[in-house]
Amino acid sequence: MNWMESIAISITSILNQKLRSSLTLLGVVIGVITIIATMSIIKGLKNMMEEEMSGLSAGVFQVQKWDVQIGDDHNRHRRKARPNIGPEEVRALKENVPLARVIAPEIWKWNAVIKYQNNATNPNCTVAGGVPGFVINNGIEIENGRELTEQDVQFARHVTVLGSSAAQKIFPFRDPVGEYVFVNGKRARVVGVVMERGSMFGGGSYGNFALVPLTTFINWWGSERSWNVTVRVANPEKIKEAIDQATVAMRVVRGLRPGDENNFGIWHSDQLIQSFNEITKWIRVAAFGIASISLLVAGIGIMNIMLVVVTERTREIGIRMALGAKRSSILGQFLVEAVILSEIGAVIGVIIGVVAALLLGKAANLPIAVPLWSILVGILFCSAIGVIFGTWPAWKASRLNPIEALRYE
Repeated sequence: MNWMESIAISITSILNQKLRSSLTLLGVVIGVITIIATMSIIKGLKNMMEEEMSGLSAGVFQVQKWDVQIGDDHNRHRRKARPNIGPEEVRALKENVPLARVIAPEIWKWNAVIKYQNNATNPNCTVAGGVPGFVINNGIEIENGRELTEQDVQFARHVTVLGSSAAQKIFPFRDPVGEYVFVNGKRARVVGVVMERGSMFGGGSYGNFALVPLTTFINWWGSERSWNVTVRVANPEKIKEAIDQATVAMRVVRGLRPGDENNFGIWHSDQLIQSFNEITKWIRVAAFGIASISLLVAGIGIMNIMLVVVTERTREIGIRMALGAKRSSILGQFLVEAVILSEIGAVIGVIIGVVAALLLGKAANLPIAVPLWSILVGILFCSAIGVIFGTWPAWKASRLNPIEALRYE
């Protein structure tokens, strides 16, 4: 008997026992769904993070009061006592980081409202006080108008650059450049509109957003907040050296002694992605653990059903042996049937897993990307389950005594 005949007989046997086969496949389906759905969500989130972080290229890092943290920060109460970053630290960085091309301080305000006449945004906008280097360091582009200038900062002009979403909200049918808006109650002239892209350190996009000169921001809302400082390195390959220079500059200006912990944070986009990968690693491990348990249960079910199949087809096995079938052919036939049974569950699990991931992503507004390797892992894992748990029933079938098998009722 060749392999094609074995496959045809196996499929026929499975179809003849639809309910029993379906119940047996349930564990396989659940295991594969778990792998596909979880890996798709994690891959989608990672892609989104990498895309948003592309604005902060390999040549940019940021100095700020807080360390960027994904998940719970158990040391937040201690880090809250850190001194704010301000003009003194900016001067120290400009004087002691020779590898830097652009050093741009920025200061942030959250939950602001941007208003024009009777149109207003929701109170979820962010306002940044910045300098001309803000645009290039944060990887955003001006869609219309211009960015901030040195004169805007020097004379604390009441001007603003709006995010695209905010501009569309309050100027649905006209060009906002040149118009006057109220940024959280402060009147400013719109000089530009930025494209909605990049990643903002506080979360969100550059859509519901307004940029004003740093000096204007301080005049309006004070300077008690801690500043962030973005640093663009002339040669991206030397970013680690530049970070070392910035670390030394910050420790000196703050009077830290050798052995003292840094009371500031320095990070770049690669570090955030690495932190994300470190956290999701345990999610992946948990997903594989759940999938493994499901597949183990499914494997036991497959072994059980194959033992039943061997018992039901004992007389058929005896007839084939009497007609000259080799023991290896009998073993191969039942092993193929176990693998096919497992692979049917794998295919169903892949289809449901992909659909479930896409539906979940759409419902929760999450990015989804189905990694090909997760599909291959699911299929190969199921093949291994079929082989491992199908071997004993297949071996038992091949070791039957032909005479006793013929007499079996």
